[in-house]
Amino acid sequence: MIFETFGTVMKEENVKTIEHGILPNTFVLENLGMFPGYYGTHFPTQKVPDSIFLVLSQKVSTEKILRVTHDIKRKTKFEFEGTPASLTIYNNVYFSIRLRYLHSLNHLIEIQEHYRDAGFVFAKMKKINETAVIHIKKVFHIESLTEKVLKDSEKDMYYLKIDEQLTWSHFKKLIAQVRNNVKLPAFDGALAVVYGTKVFDLIRIYSTGMNTEQLELLHDKVEELIAKSLED
Repeated sequence: MIFETFGTVMKEENVKTIEHGILPNTFVLENLGMFPGYYGTHFPTQKVPDSIFLVLSQKVSTEKILRVTHDIKRKTKFEFEGTPASLTIYNNVYFSIRLRYLHSLNHLIEIQEHYRDAGFVFAKMKKINETAVIHIKKVFHIESLTEKVLKDSEKDMYYLKIDEQLTWSHFKKLIAQVRNNVKLPAFDGALAVVYGTKVFDLIRIYSTGMNTEQLELLHDKVEELIAKSLED
């Protein structure tokens, strides 16, 4: 059974400034690779970026972003997802609205105009082509595969349940150790947490070639390395 819950994802991606097809002198970023840790042959390709980030001049509440996004979708009938996000690049944090599932960028200016009319103020353009650590707040549609592994409604996306809250640097070290010690199909990893009656810390896995047994093996290796790192 698929259930819906709210949570966050933390991941690392390359982002670049969009300079055309946007409101003048506004700061808009696109991601240059959905899953930078994935090196398989069946990588998803598409004509438009997976994510667009409308960078704001200041932080805006999650509720306001979700409410205004809902209103824009109702008025325009455009199909997209708009959720709160922040991007950390070096020591700078950029608060933004993350747009996803756009079929094209033809309506990007109109979407920006609707957000602007609702009181959002966009940051002024900067030229950036860097790696960012990205925090995204979103609704998850997931189901349980096993006691250790959840599956997302999005194809080839899974979540491993873990018992510890990890920092991004700790997580990156663990994933590097896993890649060096366990032979598994290609995968990309990120951190996630979902909130319900309980809080679940998760590792998000994208892989086109991993079965349930291999996902459980990956889970067990991660848990082993977490336990070992806490002993050091």
